[in-house]
Amino acid sequence: MFPEQLSKINYYEVLGVGTDAAEPEIRRAYRKKALLCHPDKNPGNPKATELFHDITKALEILTDTDAREAFDQTIRSDEELRWKQLEKEGNKWRARVAQRERDEQILREMNERLVHMVDDLLNDDDE
Repeated sequence: MFPEQLSKINYYEVLGVGTDAAEPEIRRAYRKKALLCHPDKNPGNPKATELFHDITKALEILTDTDAREAFDQTIRSDEELRWKQLEKEGNKWRARVAQRERDEQILREMNERLVHMVDDLLNDDDE
């Protein structure tokens, strides 16, 4: 199975277990969910069938040591990529805020100069 196929679904979330779950906990979670969405108990419900296939796949991957290790690596890679994207977005946001602050400072300085110019003009008229 290719990593890009593994990362489409988080099998830990499908089964409702943590990433540190041991095999017995994974099997219990599978049985509990399988009883609820088994196609025989939900005839004509394609969502139940799809969920049943997802939890079965989750059981297969999370109880196979090599497959679970590959899946965990994919999750870590996905998380690292998301953090990098968030960091990049944060940097863009900080740059926009900094530019806005510089622009505001320039406008304040221009306003001060304008006020001084008007004051000077008014004082010249008084004399």
